[in-house]
Amino acid sequence: MTQHISMEDAFPTFQKKTTELFEANLLLQAQIDVQGRELAALREENERLKHGASEPETAGGPDLAAQPPYQPDSDRG
Repeated sequence: MTQHISMEDAFPTFQKKTTELFEANLLLQAQIDVQGRELAALREENERLKHGASEPETAGGPDLAAQPPYQPDSDRG
């Protein structure tokens, strides 16, 4: 037994399902992109740690921990 349905009757269901699948695919693609960027960053960090573990990441600049804490003037305001 085969049931038939007209294209006009089936179209809203087809359209709804197509939209759901498109959105699901879009979300999956976005997750792939995010994970790809995370993987690239982790690989870069891994290589940096392998080849330059003894080298500081940044050079120069003031030692902010050695600076006295900021104390605003009490007569301002």
